[in-house]
Amino acid sequence: MKQQITSLAMLLLLSATACKPKFDETSPKNGPVTEAVFASGSIEPKDAYTLTSLSDGFIVKSYVTENDLVKDGQLLFQLDNRQQNTQVKIAETNVQYAQISAAGNSPALLQIKAQIDAARIKLQTDSATQQRYEKLYTTNSVSKQDLDNARLNYQSSLSAYQSAQENYRATANKVKQDLTNTQAQLQNAVAGNQYYNLQAIGNSKVYQIYKKQGDLVRRGEQVAQLGNPDSIVINLDVEEGSISKIHAGQQVLVELNTEKNKTYEARISKIYPHFNEKSQSYKVEARFVQEIQGLISGTQLQANIVTNKKENVLLIPHVYVMNGNKVLVKKDKKIDTVAITTGIVSDQWIEVLSGITVNDKIAKLK
Repeated sequence: MKQQITSLAMLLLLSATACKPKFDETSPKNGPVTEAVFASGSIEPKDAYTLTSLSDGFIVKSYVTENDLVKDGQLLFQLDNRQQNTQVKIAETNVQYAQISAAGNSPALLQIKAQIDAARIKLQTDSATQQRYEKLYTTNSVSKQDLDNARLNYQSSLSAYQSAQENYRATANKVKQDLTNTQAQLQNAVAGNQYYNLQAIGNSKVYQIYKKQGDLVRRGEQVAQLGNPDSIVINLDVEEGSISKIHAGQQVLVELNTEKNKTYEARISKIYPHFNEKSQSYKVEARFVQEIQGLISGTQLQANIVTNKKENVLLIPHVYVMNGNKVLVKKDKKIDTVAITTGIVSDQWIEVLSGITVNDKIAKLK
C-alpha cells in the first residue's frame, strides 16, 4: 500500500512537471534599425513613347533592333505602300489634266473664246444695222417694223455676247478650282504615303519591338517602344497607407527579378499625386544612383524604400512582442506582462522606447 502511494506521488509530480509551460528567453540589445516601405514595380525608359502605325500594311523592311540608338526622323520600319503609290500616281495624272484644262490655250477655253469672237462680230454688225435703220426711219426710208426688227437683233446679239463672256469667266474659274482640288488631293496622297514610313521622334533608344519584318500591321497597332537613351527610371507602386512616409531623395534598395540576391541603390525622384484605382496604389518614381548596363525595359523588381533609420537604439525581436505591444519579462523565477512603447518596426526588429531596459530578460512561449 505504501509503495502504491509513493508511485502515485511520483506520477503526480511528473505530471505537474510536464504541464509547466516552457519559454524561450533573450535580452534586448542596442543596435541600428531601419524602417522601410515595400514596393513592387518595373524598369521603364524615361519619356518613353510607343511607335504606332497610322496605316494598314505588311512590314516590308525593318531597319532597327532592340538597344539601337536612333536619330530624330530616322526611318525605322517601312510598310507596303503599293496601293498608296497607285493613289499618288492617279492624283498626279489628275493634276496634269487639270493643268491642261486651266491653261489659257486649253481646248475648252479656246472654244469659248471663239464663241465670244463670233458673238462680238455679230453684235458689231447688228449694232451698225440698228444705227443705219434709225437714220433711215427718220426719212421714212424703212418701216417701223424694220426698225423694231433691227433693234431686236441688236439686243439678242448683245445678250449672246454677254452670255459668252460670262460662260468664259465661269469655265475659267471652274478649271482653276478643279486644278486646286486635284493639287490638294495629290498633297493628301503624298502625305498619306508618308504614314507607311515609321520614323523616330527625337534621339531615342529602341527598347522593345513588337512587330517584325513580314508581320501585318493594322492602323493603331503598336510597333515598337522607344525612349530617352540617357535615362532609365524605376516605377514603383506604393500602397495608400504608406504613401505619407515617402519623400523625394529617400534611399531605395532595389532587387531585380532577373538578378536575385543582388541589390542596387536608387533614390526617390518623383511622387505622383494620382491614386490608381485599379492597382489601389500611388505611383512613385526613382532613379538609380549609378548607371547600370544591360537593363531591359519592363523588368519587374522588388524594392524597399528606407523611410527612417536610427543608430544605437533598444531592440527586441518581433516574435517576442504580443498583441497590444506587450512582452513577457522574467524576474527571478517570476514572469510578468509589461506594456512597452515602440518606435521603428523593421522586418525582424522592433525599437523599444520605454517599458523595458537592456538588462531585462524577455520571454516567449515555445
